[in-house]
Amino acid sequence: MNSLTDREWDALSTLGLRGIETRSSDSIDTQKLLDDELCLKTLNTIMPALGASTLRVTASLVMKRIAFLTLASFLYGMSRYDKGLDVSINNCIFEYPLENRLWKSQFPLKTTQISKPEKGRDSWRKRRLTKAFSGNLTLLVRQLRKLTGVSESILWENIAVRVFSIYERRVIVSGLDETTKKKAESDFLYLLSSDSSEIYGLDRNPIAPFYFKNSIKEEGDTSVRIRKTCCYYYLATDPTEYCNNCPLCKTAKKALA
Repeated sequence: MNSLTDREWDALSTLGLRGIETRSSDSIDTQKLLDDELCLKTLNTIMPALGASTLRVTASLVMKRIAFLTLASFLYGMSRYDKGLDVSINNCIFEYPLENRLWKSQFPLKTTQISKPEKGRDSWRKRRLTKAFSGNLTLLVRQLRKLTGVSESILWENIAVRVFSIYERRVIVSGLDETTKKKAESDFLYLLSSDSSEIYGLDRNPIAPFYFKNSIKEEGDTSVRIRKTCCYYYLATDPTEYCNNCPLCKTAKKALA
């Protein structure tokens, strides 16, 4: 069966997955963002609604949103259900409605048909991930860097923190059966492996340098992994707010200590 069950669809819809019939008027085929003129037009449309002051800030925050929408339902479906959505750039729609500077976008796909690992899961996983990264997110990182000057390190860490949180907070959770847990942990480690650079279309794994143990304790038993780069979120807030894993906040805390 090349489709999701009702239960699977319900779970993935909580992560933004939608059919194309629900597409917002504030949207663009993601592949069109590779067109310089259309990409800049879209960023300039988003910038005031986001409260960002520059295209560089806008590009970083757009990448954070695209990374979550692209990866959340895709990675969850792959690791939990052995079902692979097509999130290559040609099949994705980027929605960008905002309300009070908050994203209201979902993740409609042109087709929600799935693939399954019929003849070996490892090779299937590699093909699906290559479409998601080398065939989508890597292309957008290069485009946003070229058009706005935003650092590729910032953009890749934006993607990395989404991968980490999807697995650590959503996919690998307490109560998960042991077989699924081991499979999900294997998928997560594969994404971090130095041998997996090919799925990103690069000579090295671009998200691995940002992975390390959570280092800062918040209230209670919660800990966070402080970023190495700043995503510029604070430059699109009024009054100024910071992400809970912002390196600027860590620096400020050290100065006050």
